[in-house]
Amino acid sequence: MKKTLLLCITLLTLHGYSQTNKIGDVNTFKIRNAGAIMDKNKDVDGYYFYYVLDKLKKGNAEFAIQILDKNLVEVAKKSYIDDKHTVLMNSKFNNQAMMFAMGNWDDKQITLLTYDKQANLTKTTKIPLESKEARYYAMFEKSGQLSTLFPVDNKGFLFNKLEDNKKIGYSLKYYPTDGGQAWEFNSPDDSKEILGISPIEVNEKVVVAIESAKPGMMSGKLTLRTKVIDINTGKLLYEREYSKKGKPRIINNAFLDSDNNVVLMGEYFDEGDNIMKDKSLGMFTEVVDMSGKTIKESFISWKDDVSKIVKTQNGFLEDKGYVYFHNIVRTASNDYYAIGEYYKKTVSAMGVASAILNRGNSTSSLSQLTITNSVVFKFNSDFKLVNIQEFEKGKSRVECANDYGSPQMNAHYLSAFGAFDYEYTQIDKANDRFYACFIDYERLKGESNKNAFKTIIYDEGKLTEDKIYLKNVGKSFRVMPAKVGNVLLLEYDKKAKTIDLHMEKLNIK
Repeated sequence: MKKTLLLCITLLTLHGYSQTNKIGDVNTFKIRNAGAIMDKNKDVDGYYFYYVLDKLKKGNAEFAIQILDKNLVEVAKKSYIDDKHTVLMNSKFNNQAMMFAMGNWDDKQITLLTYDKQANLTKTTKIPLESKEARYYAMFEKSGQLSTLFPVDNKGFLFNKLEDNKKIGYSLKYYPTDGGQAWEFNSPDDSKEILGISPIEVNEKVVVAIESAKPGMMSGKLTLRTKVIDINTGKLLYEREYSKKGKPRIINNAFLDSDNNVVLMGEYFDEGDNIMKDKSLGMFTEVVDMSGKTIKESFISWKDDVSKIVKTQNGFLEDKGYVYFHNIVRTASNDYYAIGEYYKKTVSAMGVASAILNRGNSTSSLSQLTITNSVVFKFNSDFKLVNIQEFEKGKSRVECANDYGSPQMNAHYLSAFGAFDYEYTQIDKANDRFYACFIDYERLKGESNKNAFKTIIYDEGKLTEDKIYLKNVGKSFRVMPAKVGNVLLLEYDKKAKTIDLHMEKLNIK
């Protein structure tokens, strides 16, 4: 289910432990305008909230930033006055500071606000917009596509800005919080292609980003380039273009291994295949050093390798579809666990009905992704497939971005907007555990259907599942990470103007 789904959460199963809090006088709040404050060990140290306190005269509004500690006790609360048309594009925390990206399309401006852990404003950065850029951002806001801010742990923030060049381009802007060097990585001003970029991994060493290039807005030709950029200088270290004439691939995940090499992971295709339309042959990992040299590659075929554990047919997992991996976790034993969900591209009954009613002039997609069970693939230190473990979950459906695009390309695009049921993964390094979390809608026989928060728990080399049932009564909710072994349930009551917080302990079996 989408993370933006409007629901309310009432705990039905208790684990004998809970903490609660309520934030009042909240005039306007969007559930994405809150986040967890993580410590250096990736454990939750607190939370921040951004909301509208009051709407004032003369086109202004009073905004508030509130900080709670990990036990939901208030640490600080600050307010300020701004134009009421200002929108929060994105907010992130990097273990040192919080950054809020604020947009005002009437004023043609983006403002980056940096705060410390006590909600003190430490820096303000103004980014002017061209008229065309402001119009694009206004469209992005309506479709919920304003996720442009990326935290760099203990170092700074990366802001991904659209640029009005000869066609359309981008600018990656890095703002340090540790006294380091600011930089920009820009697409060519005179490019004959429409260029966009999506960072898929941002860490203390590098930025790994996928650049997309099209000759025109309506063109079906798409070129993907993987760019690896030095986080300290903004220098391009190397790039990869996996074209259909060479090694056609889609890269979904990237991370650093224990030797600080970049590991690229995704799906590979047959030579000459079009990744926009054709089915993949399997999964691959490529280990690349900082000079761009490939150290080793590993290929796992759907037909020859995965089929030994799960039935497959021509790149399609029988009765399941494909797999989209959200996260990769390395354990103390140097095994890798890839956390994903099964999905299929299916016909959208609502899309077809809309097309018939509107005589083919409907803007609705005729296809959809049908998302089903969560799944964990286990790999050894050489990225050889060891095991596959599946966890049952109800079906979710989301309209495809492109009816003619492959299931893999649609999944890659829609994942960035929270289309899957996956929420987050929390890692407990001290106890060699991780928690992979999902929202599920369970259709139950003989009783009312229920929403559930499900957690796949890795502990002592084994995977188990825990769940908390949620009851649908019509409020906005979000599930957030809490101190290790817990989960925070946040709900916004628009009528009462309150944010209710409820922390629950997970079962570790």
